[in-house]
Amino acid sequence: MSLTSIILNNIEVRDKLKSEFPRPEFNLVSKIKAVPLSTNYSLVGAAFDYLMRFYLEYHNKDVLIYRSSWVAESARKSLNFKLLKIGNNNIRIGSNRDKIVNAIDLFLIIDDGFIEAENNYKKFILSGKITSKLLISCLFLGKLDSFYRRRVIAENFETFDKSDVKDLKNLISIIEVEKFIVKRSLYINPSFGNGSALVGGADADLIIDDTLIDIKVTKELKLERKHLNQIIGYYSLSLIGGINTNPNLKMINSIGIYFARHGELWTFQ
Repeated sequence: MSLTSIILNNIEVRDKLKSEFPRPEFNLVSKIKAVPLSTNYSLVGAAFDYLMRFYLEYHNKDVLIYRSSWVAESARKSLNFKLLKIGNNNIRIGSNRDKIVNAIDLFLIIDDGFIEAENNYKKFILSGKITSKLLISCLFLGKLDSFYRRRVIAENFETFDKSDVKDLKNLISIIEVEKFIVKRSLYINPSFGNGSALVGGADADLIIDDTLIDIKVTKELKLERKHLNQIIGYYSLSLIGGINTNPNLKMINSIGIYFARHGELWTFQ
């Protein structure tokens, strides 16, 4: 059971969060700057998580950067194990499981795509150039994420909507990098040791110095209670298990949400 489902399915937890952490003041005002170009909201959101983490890593090379392995890498290993076990037989994929493909053919597509994604990431870290290949690789990694988080095998790993590629380009173009300058340390995709283990695994987006930041690719610029609960949940897990593998590292003093379609970062102590 995930942190999200624990909060969603337990009214006592939600009531406790609401009473202990009243909704803070939220006064951000901004027009949407990157309008969605398709209805693939979940995929674009997952892909942008990767793209933004790569972007911040490039722009903060002179600080301590702690990188956890990609969620997509765990998904790849798990999915490839499943496909190799099926062997040269067919498998149903897609959200409705209505597309039939050969398991070995799909294995080769995923393996090639993942290697390409690693190469495009490495090229970006060296050059800082946002290329179409990098954006497509982020979408590929986003599709792998859907298997890890929802056990859904994407219908097409080898094709991508041009609108989603353009959407990612628009989203990354409105980041004001000065809002994300790191002074001491940057944690990319951090987890929370025994705290994460308690909820079946939990990983956040970023910790910049002492601020835990969640990325939201939503059309609405508003502080929704479910988003606040999620990031407070991460903070609580950090108090239980520390950061990554260090149980004594309890460094978070602020929380934040980056509203990617508005280019706005909200933080709260």
